[in-house]
Amino acid sequence: MRKIICIGESCLDIVFEGERPVGAVTGSRIINAAAMLARLGLAVEVVSEAGADPAGDRVVKFLAEAGADTRCIDRFTEGRTPLQLYTDATGGGVDVTRYADYGPADFDVVWPRVDDSCIVVYGGYYAIDSRTRARMARFLDNCRERGALMVYLPGFLPGRESRITRVMPAILDNLETAHLVVARGEDLRLIFGIDSDARCYADHIDFYCRSMVSVDPACRHISYFSGHDVTSVEIPADTCLSLHWNAGIVAGLVSGIVASDLRPADLDTPGADIRRDLLTAAVASLTESWQRKV
Repeated sequence: MRKIICIGESCLDIVFEGERPVGAVTGSRIINAAAMLARLGLAVEVVSEAGADPAGDRVVKFLAEAGADTRCIDRFTEGRTPLQLYTDATGGGVDVTRYADYGPADFDVVWPRVDDSCIVVYGGYYAIDSRTRARMARFLDNCRERGALMVYLPGFLPGRESRITRVMPAILDNLETAHLVVARGEDLRLIFGIDSDARCYADHIDFYCRSMVSVDPACRHISYFSGHDVTSVEIPADTCLSLHWNAGIVAGLVSGIVASDLRPADLDTPGADIRRDLLTAAVASLTESWQRKV
């Protein structure tokens, strides 16, 4: 069975409706995608950090109960597992307020073994933060050299980095390492300042990575760009309201890669059948019960 290695930041999301908290769930696209993939019976290893505190216990238990291997999660003792509050924004939408304290802890994770059948999912702020970037970049380079299929998820909360120029070199390095980029429309606008996903792919992504899946809830579609080709699939209208639907799309794409036994070379020039099959797998994942809002 092919192993999926998911590298991402662990946190706990606390969701409010009005002034009242209605639930707490494990956060981050990558961590939730890891749990979703493990629930499908796939072999998943999670590389992350969690404080030795109740929030960290909850995150690790959530992953373990899903069936993911959590041996590569560092449980740091000085500091706290990050918390994110989801509250109603003035004028509509959602505000996210983040509280994090890693203390003096270094990024002291144990890296899993990698071979050419592995799929590595990475991204978010972990992949660009100066605290984690150096060790993570060496591991990602090693994964690519060993023939693993690399899936990059760019994007982070705008408040975590006020000047995009500081982290752009790391973002470009991550794009060059990737065989598939999975990007939300708001991530592309934040990083590249472009509203059009097609133009963003042509101007900034295609040079580094030939395959990009763009997720745009406003337009109710996800699109697969490769060279001059593009394939789009509509998103069911009600799924965009679910809390973890972006994670569901990532899990669907990766499970589709496993089901079709795709390799890096297949994503360099993917045909229409591959593009359509992966997008269909991504949308199909959004109907599962774990995709519903808290």
